[in-house]
Amino acid sequence: SIEIRWKAKGYSLTDEQKAELITQAAIKQQNRKAEQHAQQIKVADAIQQLLTIAPAANSEHPYLKEKHARPGDLRIVPQNADDLPNDSIIKIGQNWQEVKVLRDENPNSIVLTAGDLLLSAQDIHGQIWSVQTIQASGAKLFAAGSRKENNFHIVGNNDQGLEAAISTAPVIVIAEGYATADTLSQALDYPVIAAFDSGNLPKVAQDLHEKYPHKPIIIAGDDDHHLESTLGKNPGKEKALEAASFVDGVAVFPVFAPNEQISKKLNDFNDLANKSSLGIEAVKRQVGSVVEKVSQQVKQDSLLKLQVPIEPK
Repeated sequence: SIEIRWKAKGYSLTDEQKAELITQAAIKQQNRKAEQHAQQIKVADAIQQLLTIAPAANSEHPYLKEKHARPGDLRIVPQNADDLPNDSIIKIGQNWQEVKVLRDENPNSIVLTAGDLLLSAQDIHGQIWSVQTIQASGAKLFAAGSRKENNFHIVGNNDQGLEAAISTAPVIVIAEGYATADTLSQALDYPVIAAFDSGNLPKVAQDLHEKYPHKPIIIAGDDDHHLESTLGKNPGKEKALEAASFVDGVAVFPVFAPNEQISKKLNDFNDLANKSSLGIEAVKRQVGSVVEKVSQQVKQDSLLKLQVPIEPK
């Protein structure tokens, strides 16, 4: 802190000086937050303009084909930015070399690669704050300067909005990435929420629980078993369990055939559907049984509430 640095130089601070330094630090932090928020709004506006001109994705995109995922309401980064306003902060390159040059020349712009998938990221009010781009190789990036935290994408909802998605499903199912959420949506036949990564699971779960307190939440987590030997932890499992604990929910993880998980390096429900010998029927059984159990518990709790006798006054 400033006080420690001053003491190291042999200075002593009066109470008034300490208070002044604390006030200055608070003002600087407040200004930084205000600048960050202003930048996030600017980026969000540019992204919404991009989404209005971006063509719809189709199932032939290499990433979607590999993951056996539906294009849903995803869009594609257009070939150029000609249809965007002249002052747009979005630039589009045709390949990584062109993208690198554009980024070097336009450090304050959002530079995207033509042909990448565009996955919008919205908050619980329907406001779009960011986009995740997914390359053919599967590499994922968020728009520079945008806000990812607390935002999500509704998968399998035909762009009908959050209210429709929640009313359609018996429970709120939240997964990490798009492909996993789409696999779950195919298996369950209703919309699923993609929170993008494990760190965002608790934030998204809490926001949805606050808005829909009577709707049970199931976190369909990744089992990052392969990271335990290198990182000494399993972020997919840890964050899914944390998210579930915050919202009185349930976390469920894929169970693979014996020896499959390590030998084939499998970790999520998309892997279970497409790379495991068990297939998508296992997704239906494993997650569907949890949905059924949670739904039954909700019904029982509702009946118990109705049966509670009212004491006479």
